[in-house]
Amino acid sequence: MALGAMGTKFYFKSSSGSEVTVGKLSSIGELAPSSEEIEITTLASTSREYMQGIKSAGELELEGFFDPEDAGQTALRAAYESGETGTARIVFADGTEFSFSAYVSGYGIGATEVDGAVGFTAKMRLTGGITMKGAGT
Repeated sequence: MALGAMGTKFYFKSSSGSEVTVGKLSSIGELAPSSEEIEITTLASTSREYMQGIKSAGELELEGFFDPEDAGQTALRAAYESGETGTARIVFADGTEFSFSAYVSGYGIGATEVDGAVGFTAKMRLTGGITMKGAGT
């Protein structure tokens, strides 16, 4: 069964603050962990051989509409300025949840255009692994 995106929430907690909802989001990027490859080809091999190396949880980008009074956006800006690592959670409408540690590696206030809303972006570098809790668990 497919899961709709509407109703998804993103939460952020800096190491020195409390958890807040990041509001006015229009897009939460893909969680896409990957790993390095280690080549283990020997002289006796008939083709290249590899094994999995160290894993990386990757990066995540948030996009939305700028709101200077939104507590979540304010927390992301403050975390960027301080450089501290926080914890984040993505909770889908069915209750499925992903949580991880991350620091804010970039923050932008979007371009302004005629008849356009001012946007914002936040880039996060995940550090460590990603934990998943299924709906109803």
